[in-house]
Amino acid sequence: MSAKYLVIPHLHIQNANAASSPYTVGFPAMTAWLGMIHALQRRLQKNEVLRKISLPRMGISCHACDMQIFSDRDNYYGYLIGTANPLKKSKKTGEFERPPFVEEARCHLEISLLVEVAGFAGDIEENFLQAVCQELPRLKAAGGDIILQAGECEQWQVITVRDDDEQAERRIKRLLMPGYVLKERQDLMKPVADKDALDNLLEALQVEYTADRGVDGKVTVWQRKKVLADGWLVPIAVGFRDLSSKIKVEGQRSYDYEHHFVEPLVTIGEFLMPYRLNSLREMLWEYEYEAADGLYLCHNMGKDDCEMEEEE
Repeated sequence: MSAKYLVIPHLHIQNANAASSPYTVGFPAMTAWLGMIHALQRRLQKNEVLRKISLPRMGISCHACDMQIFSDRDNYYGYLIGTANPLKKSKKTGEFERPPFVEEARCHLEISLLVEVAGFAGDIEENFLQAVCQELPRLKAAGGDIILQAGECEQWQVITVRDDDEQAERRIKRLLMPGYVLKERQDLMKPVADKDALDNLLEALQVEYTADRGVDGKVTVWQRKKVLADGWLVPIAVGFRDLSSKIKVEGQRSYDYEHHFVEPLVTIGEFLMPYRLNSLREMLWEYEYEAADGLYLCHNMGKDDCEMEEEE
């Protein structure tokens, strides 16, 4: 059995939405990246030659994330750099004023994409790469603009990885380096009777500092320790929970589609180097719908899911 992967190395994105969850600002949420790949799939399927192509899973490696913030040397905190909205005439004074707006966290990114490709039939690789190079720059990546340099599309390639083909996997991992891939760590969100999900999230991210004191009682050094697990752990938004089921409300955007009230779902993610993965599939994310619980999720395959696929 083999799998085909589209590898897009070192893609530059400007002004991406850095609101990664309702609580944090940083690397864009996985819902944004999967949404972009799903939009790319729909555009590719309009091509008669590529109508059977699907992009079921994707992974991302971050090489650089430049947050658009300002901080001076005398202040520990940083401030978001907002955009200036056009002037608007005030109804009260009649003068032109700057309208109020909610600051949007933005960042410039350099990433590499690993996209699983299914539905290849015949010799269509050249047509596929040409269509991807044509359609991908037209999309928004987490709300940001994709910036391509001349000849950059020539570095995009489709690589076939067969079972136990460690050489092909190492080749892809080298293309994703140096960078950090995002992996879900739902195992750290252990439910506790007297704590809610937010308490569990904060506990998983908690860092303890203890002071070592000398014989005179003065602090000599501070010791830093993670409470639950070592690693670069961050909160990440992975989908939505349905609160209302299917309803109709006055003034909704479209009556052709179902309308739901939802709340975002946040869990723990870990950034780690690609060489630490046992398999490339551990970094892949896909859509998952749990109808019984009303969950619309972005699911990371992880180590356990990869082992179950191998057993099947």
